[in-house]
Amino acid sequence: MRKLLLMAMLLFATASGYVAAPFVTAWNIREAVKDGDSTYLADKIEWDRIKETLKVSLAAAALDLPASDVAPAPDATNESPPPAATPSPRPSLWQRFKTYLGKSAVDRMVDTYANAEGLPKLFAYRQTYRGAVGYAEEPKTLANLPARMQRAWSRVRRATFTSPTRFEMEMADKSDPTRSFAGVLEFKGFEWKLVSLHLKQEKPPSALGGGGVSTGGLVSQLRAAAAPRLASRASASTAPADGTDDPQER
Repeated sequence: MRKLLLMAMLLFATASGYVAAPFVTAWNIREAVKDGDSTYLADKIEWDRIKETLKVSLAAAALDLPASDVAPAPDATNESPPPAATPSPRPSLWQRFKTYLGKSAVDRMVDTYANAEGLPKLFAYRQTYRGAVGYAEEPKTLANLPARMQRAWSRVRRATFTSPTRFEMEMADKSDPTRSFAGVLEFKGFEWKLVSLHLKQEKPPSALGGGGVSTGGLVSQLRAAAAPRLASRASASTAPADGTDDPQER
């Protein structure tokens, strides 16, 4: 009876450790970025695969375009994707122009910072900026570790095993609740590694009340900001000049 109980406890501990391992890996990657631990990041992240997924999702979010418009062409050696139920509309000239210029800039940024040395540098730049605008970062101590872990867990939107060796997790951005990061970890060589990372940008309704207008892309935000000014200029140009009578007022 004692051996059976000991075996059950051992199996429970093993299963609990297996379930907790990807969460621990995700937390350690987060802490390694903050601490600048490039050795750990190089070991736990497959950067070549991360770059490919980041390039597509970052370009789609920055340019406010569908991911299919910025995704690379499928490899000729791979099977072609199944045909869509309805053909997608042909992109406009403006969309193709945005895709050509914007995607090149995004690709260069990803190639520069999506690596074990560049990502901690990018985080350090962000912290320097936040300190300059008066934001005080909470120091990392053992005393506040439970509170920091609880706050991080509260931003987790989805965490699930899709297979015994594949784990998917989505977490909301701390500074922007409409943005989230979705990562995939795979169990390789008796350890979990991050193999995919996507940026997801929600498209909330317009603040002016027009339901469903996208404000996710930078270009869309600039156009939305300029719209009221253009409208006011158009109204001023059509208004009657001072000292003249409006025919409708007679």
